Amino acid sequence: MRLFVRTWFQRFYAAFLNPDLLAKARLEAFPRAFTRQRKLNFPGTVLTILDVGRESSSLKLHRMSDYFKKPGEKMEVTQQAFSKARNQISEYPLRTLFEQQIGDEYHGLMGRLPARSDDGWTYLAVDGTKIALPNLPELRGKYFLIGANASSPTALGSCLYDISNNRLIDAAFSSEYDERSCAISHMKRYEELRPGDKKSMFIFDRGYPSIALIQEFEKRGMTYLMRCRTKFNCEIDALPLGCDATVTIEGSAIRVIKFELGPGQVETLITNDTGHKTEDFKRLYFMRWGVECSYLLLKNRFQLENFTGKTENTLKQDFWATILASTMLMVLEEDVDEQISKEREDKGNKYEYQVNRNIFVGIMRDDLIYALTAKTPKTLTLRMNKIIQRAEKFVCPIKPGRTVPRAENKRKTKFHHNHKSNC
Repeated sequence: MRLFVRTWFQRFYAAFLNPDLLAKARLEAFPRAFTRQRKLNFPGTVLTILDVGRESSSLKLHRMSDYFKKPGEKMEVTQQAFSKARNQISEYPLRTLFEQQIGDEYHGLMGRLPARSDDGWTYLAVDGTKIALPNLPELRGKYFLIGANASSPTALGSCLYDISNNRLIDAAFSSEYDERSCAISHMKRYEELRPGDKKSMFIFDRGYPSIALIQEFEKRGMTYLMRCRTKFNCEIDALPLGCDATVTIEGSAIRVIKFELGPGQVETLITNDTGHKTEDFKRLYFMRWGVECSYLLLKNRFQLENFTGKTENTLKQDFWATILASTMLMVLEEDVDEQISKEREDKGNKYEYQVNRNIFVGIMRDDLIYALTAKTPKTLTLRMNKIIQRAEKFVCPIKPGRTVPRAENKRKTKFHHNHKSNC
């Protein structure tokens, strides 16, 4: 295990055991939660929520009991006891652990600073996704509604993804469908992580362009690249294919690049960047695909929408637990992929190889929580090493430029043929 990964998890371990975490996690109605020594303590409750498997709560609690019980002791925790315990705390410990780990990493406290691309820039992708919630009256009154007769409660999940480092560095769980407000909150968070940084570009899909958002970037001195929908602005629509021109809209100078995406498909990008060449922007925009892969990980591999509770509090706990677990996987992937590359560098393979992420999620489901129940940092490191060694055996090729045509059939299936089970 490399120094960075070892430091990352040891700092997480220390933060997780910090008594202040419990003090701030208690809900106001339960000021004395977890003050008594019970079978299911605060660490056990948080780790059960963090368990990336989506089996029944009974199976998770049975595993947790095995990890925490003393030799010769019989220890079983019921679902009712777990439900009571988790309802006494907010999502605070999970959200704070994620934000603190990312903050420490970006402030250089993990033994290194995050990498930048070869051109010295950091490229960031922002995107949102609709999260289907349990269809209950109390949720219908708090979250926005979609579907037939606007009857299905839905939350907006939004993420800021660092393409250069394969890392989710900010997230939001919103009751309102307002992607641009979430984008502004991501910008504020990035300013905290990298104050005064002028060489970072935020990349957006076509749902984001607005004059208000563009002016927000100008006010903060930040750089954007957005895919622009038709009818956003008549002057932009009138520009010819292949152009690289500047238009002024409500006092804002906007650079417009148009190119052919495919036969009969015209792509329009807008930006306030003047340093990159015209031919760079097609490549830069496609780099945002990493955030789509992150949503595939969150919603399909970790089954984000397969919530383990039905209250607003438990939904937020599950959301932040999934964000934190996916971040841990991305951190471990760096080490695993490096080991895979070293083992294959003299084999003359046609493709480069990486860890099979789907199997890796299954390995984490089996071993991650056990590793985090370690009594000492040394034991934690040994257990995390075993996860890495186990994951190195499962690889898949990286095939650059591979595309899959979109099917015309819009039928939705519960189990898609491209999304294999990790259970």
